[in-house]
Amino acid sequence: MTLDDVAGLVLASAAAARAFAPDVRAGMRCLLRAGVRLGAESLIAQHQSAVRPDAARLDDEGGRR
Repeated sequence: MTLDDVAGLVLASAAAARAFAPDVRAGMRCLLRAGVRLGAESLIAQHQSAVRPDAARLDDEGGRR
C-alpha cells in the first residue's frame, strides 16, 4: 500500500463521514428519544402500581391522616 493509496483512503473516509454524519446523528437522536420514552413509561407503570388510592385523601379537618 503506497502513500497515495493511504491518502486516498483517508480522504474518501473523511468525505463519507462528512456526508453521513447528519443521518447518523439524526438516527442516534431518534433512538435516544425512543429509549427515554420507553424508560419513562416503565417508571410511570412501576410508580402507579405502588401508589395506594387512599394515600392522598384528607380527613374532615383538612389535615392529613
